[in-house]
Amino acid sequence: MKIGSPGSDLGNMHTMDLFCNAVINRALALSKGFRTLAETNNYISAVPLIRIQIDNCLRFFASMIVADYNSFFMRYLDGEHIGNLTDANGKKMTDTYLAKKMNKELFPGIYNMYKNTSGYIHLSNEHSFLHNKIVENDCSEMRMQTIIGKDVDHFSIDKKVDFAFNMFKATEFLYKLVRTWKYQKIKVENELNNNTCGKTNN
Repeated sequence: MKIGSPGSDLGNMHTMDLFCNAVINRALALSKGFRTLAETNNYISAVPLIRIQIDNCLRFFASMIVADYNSFFMRYLDGEHIGNLTDANGKKMTDTYLAKKMNKELFPGIYNMYKNTSGYIHLSNEHSFLHNKIVENDCSEMRMQTIIGKDVDHFSIDKKVDFAFNMFKATEFLYKLVRTWKYQKIKVENELNNNTCGKTNN
């Protein structure tokens, strides 16, 4: 938060600093929310947060592959959907495009995480049998039990561990992405300083 403040040696405030702040705050809230929901055994509500954390990764990755991050930020600030914007190669940055590109170039496996967790955002086949279980099955008849209630344990412990691991990996991916701005900013600040010195010398 000291970036750009008087007497600070951390450089100027950039649009990407503001974008980073928004992404980081959202990521911290999602991580806390996932933990809170998991502790109350509410994984139906917790699992979609993994997909939203991946969304943070997609949005930040988009800011890294555009021709001009300042223009990207201003259009984002105006409310323009990132899926309507293009990267430096003129490709529309849809979620699928970003997930596949990130999977290929940075984090193998994130595309599968993106696909698998997307099924928990909207009502889908992932939800269809969470409340049901077969209690009797013989050749002539099958009985199924349907349970409704807040204390229902819908997922096995293996699935819960898998969900927690995926949330950890999504957050780790985001951490690595956000760190890249630190090094990019050093480069930008050096260029600004060199340009300022050149003008002063002239």
